[in-house]
Amino acid sequence: MSFADAKQRFSNRVGDYVRYRPSYPSALVDLLRAECGLRPDHVMADVGSGTGILSRMFLENGNRVFGVEPNDEMRHAGEDYLSTFKKFSSIAGSAEATTLADASLDFVTVAQAFHWFEPAAARTEFQRILRRDGFVVIVWNDRLFDTTPFLREYEALLHRLSAKAIRGRRRFGDFLHRPFFCKRAFRIFRSSTSTVFVAGYAAARTCRARTSLRSRQ
Repeated sequence: MSFADAKQRFSNRVGDYVRYRPSYPSALVDLLRAECGLRPDHVMADVGSGTGILSRMFLENGNRVFGVEPNDEMRHAGEDYLSTFKKFSSIAGSAEATTLADASLDFVTVAQAFHWFEPAAARTEFQRILRRDGFVVIVWNDRLFDTTPFLREYEALLHRLSAKAIRGRRRFGDFLHRPFFCKRAFRIFRSSTSTVFVAGYAAARTCRARTSLRSRQ
């Protein structure tokens, strides 16, 4: 599937995304405060913003958020979901062509969409729109396999019925080995219900430390 085709493949699934797509741990905001100095006055672009799940977290933190989404149906659902937030702006754009101004952002965030981007073009675009001390943050909910009886049985079912899917499955960490990020430029946050990978790249500097954090139970 081409990158262009990927932008339209979810048009008939918007309702399912609105009803069933999980959110992200609230501790993510705390993590970014500690690791990247996130403040409410920072301006952010949520690229591949979809129905607005991640955008809402930062809007509730007081941030100005531009939701960049190439799929019309997804973008309209996000506009409805976030209609009460005055600091939200919906943008018809893509990771490779956001239409945002040069050096206008403190953070570029991506949730569950990075694997659809054309890496070289997206990196160039992110560096263009970020300020010199800005960050790119990639967030990913990685499916758990064995923390409950249901998940263990579901995983066994996949192995029995869809061996091809199991062989082709990649965890988000695999993407970090692409040239987009320095190998050490990422954080890992784990909660009791999900695993979220946060990779930070600054336009003029990179985060060097790797940290593993667990949410409070």
